[in-house]
Amino acid sequence: MKVSAVGVTDTGLVRALNEDSFLISGFENGLPYGFCILADGMGGHNAGEVASAMATEIIANELSNSEIGNSEEEIVSTITASLDYANNEIYNKSVSNSANAGMGTTAVVIYLNGKTAYIANIGDSRAYLIEEDGITQLTTDHSIVQKLLESGSITPEEARNHPEKNIITKALGTEPVEDYDIYEFSVQEGDKILLCSDGLSDMIDDSQINDILHQFINPDEAANALVAAAKENGGRDNITVVLISFIKED
Repeated sequence: MKVSAVGVTDTGLVRALNEDSFLISGFENGLPYGFCILADGMGGHNAGEVASAMATEIIANELSNSEIGNSEEEIVSTITASLDYANNEIYNKSVSNSANAGMGTTAVVIYLNGKTAYIANIGDSRAYLIEEDGITQLTTDHSIVQKLLESGSITPEEARNHPEKNIITKALGTEPVEDYDIYEFSVQEGDKILLCSDGLSDMIDDSQINDILHQFINPDEAANALVAAAKENGGRDNITVVLISFIKED
């Protein structure tokens, strides 16, 4: 099994500034070892851009420079520590500089160790698993709308156009201490994992994402097609996608 990881980010059609950030590391020679980070910043002026860039840089440095073992406990502990460090640094910068007051960022991280993938998230940036027979959202949004969905107060159809759909309940850097969702699962040849900011998931639904990813074999073309579709539907926010493909070998 070979692995390909590609990423694309776009300002969209409405925003003047791109406050999304992503980073891909590893996967040399197509080997299934590496990590990807995607962050969607928020805050006044350019503070969201600062927060997302800090998150990707800090988490990447921590994952790159830590001696990570192969056990689930060691990997999860290292991912959590990297998020804690990013949260602390962003929070301290936001409270020490009025220009950055209130800034924060979502984060979704995938760490691949062979055929075992670990995904951590905070906020409403998502991870999806795309298999031959369909698409599954792996992460759960930390948002007001998600709470309403879980309580049965609104339907999935109502959630897509809810006036508070972009209000998140957790983010890196907004509180001194945060916690994260971490998932562990196995990947198979032919699978794809998609990380995306809400600039994609708010503009096209899961079935459209699935159709596009099954339409294009080339990962770069598939990633760019997702961004193009989001822009065709309005492009009201920054759009960022990271696509990891688990390629069958002859």
